Amino acid sequence: MVKDMTTGPAWKHILFFSLPLMAGNFLQQLYNAVDGIIVGQFVSAEAFSSVGLNLSLTMLFIAFAIGLGVGIAVVVAQYFGAQRMDDLLRAIDTALIIMGVIGAVLTAVGITCSGWLLRTILQVPEELLYMSKLYFSIYCTGLFFQFMYNGIAAVLRGVGDSRSTLYFLMVSAIMNIVLDLLFVAVIKLSVAGAAIATVISQAACFIVSYIYLRRRFASAKGKKFDKQIGLVILKLGLPSALQQSIVALGNIAIQRLVNGFGQASIGGYAAANRIDGFMFIPISSFQMSLASYTGQNVGAGRMDRIKSGLVSTCAMSMSVVIVIGILLYVFAAPAVSFFGMSGEGLRRGVEQVRFLAPCYIIFSIYLSTGGVLQGAGDTLMFSAATLGALGTRVFGSYVTVALGWLGYSSPWVCTPIGWSVALIIVLTRYFTGGWKNKAVVKKAAKEGEEL
Repeated sequence: MVKDMTTGPAWKHILFFSLPLMAGNFLQQLYNAVDGIIVGQFVSAEAFSSVGLNLSLTMLFIAFAIGLGVGIAVVVAQYFGAQRMDDLLRAIDTALIIMGVIGAVLTAVGITCSGWLLRTILQVPEELLYMSKLYFSIYCTGLFFQFMYNGIAAVLRGVGDSRSTLYFLMVSAIMNIVLDLLFVAVIKLSVAGAAIATVISQAACFIVSYIYLRRRFASAKGKKFDKQIGLVILKLGLPSALQQSIVALGNIAIQRLVNGFGQASIGGYAAANRIDGFMFIPISSFQMSLASYTGQNVGAGRMDRIKSGLVSTCAMSMSVVIVIGILLYVFAAPAVSFFGMSGEGLRRGVEQVRFLAPCYIIFSIYLSTGGVLQGAGDTLMFSAATLGALGTRVFGSYVTVALGWLGYSSPWVCTPIGWSVALIIVLTRYFTGGWKNKAVVKKAAKEGEEL
């Protein structure tokens, strides 16, 4: 179902567009959490730590796909808002070809370099290295499917269809949980079973979503790559992809720092990150909704609707964050223990969850405002804000550890400081209005006019 968000109440469009995204992201986060719970409960806490510390590496590849998806969603949303349907079809074909090629290349890179990445970059402790490499090598075989699905999801977000991605993720999540139990708990394949279950689920999600997309947006001329549209997608998407990748590299640097504090910190940090991921669900869903809303209204020339969209999004995002934050604070201990954590690992995980729970209000305002910048095509400034947050966090973490001020708690104590830096950047950009002249598609385009 495509959705025109250029007329009617802003809050209603954004809320109802966000709900399927939240449900889908919840399913995705749930099966990631279930991966950890099953490995932690049926194998060992060491096995969970081996899988958990891979998160920073896997996110390096996923982040690049999500970043490219930003460029795809902006172009598609603005074409859709301008009702240039022929260009929209060409953009869809072009986007999927780009994502397929990059996904195939990175699949090969990930498999080939897995040992070096874990041993040299992350400095994984020797006792966790074998299981970590086994999991990561298998996981990388599914990167092609991840890239293709992220491209399809970006197209659907651009035309206002967030409901379909929910159904695709539902299929993937249920399949992943069932296969996790089969391969890990029944067949006893340990961490390899968890990785195999993930790859199979990702492949199924891609196949189902691709069939749906082709039926809804079938191009009469078949798959066609449009060089000019491709360049615009890359122009908008690469800054976000590089920004997301640099963020992932920063997380790798943080994980390397955490690894130096031993097994208790590795396990506690991994469990807390899985739990904190549930806080990202409403914030990121509202942000993606506002980006699509902004993109359509910019394409339609309805700049007057952007402010009400931002105000509504901030209010809704903050309200949800407060409720979830209270729940996370109260139930932090049993939540962390689900991942097989006990003793010092449990204590450190609980400490992280409770410290960050109230800080997500800052993150919600920052990401909501960033949604306006993304939807308007001002991806460079949003990237600058994100990199500002990252740089502050990484620099602060390493400095405080070197000076002996914080120790193992430095990664999460420095996180809200970084968010505050990013918030200042995006709010300054929004109120100075520089984002308003970044549109890449105009509604009143003449016949034959290109981007």
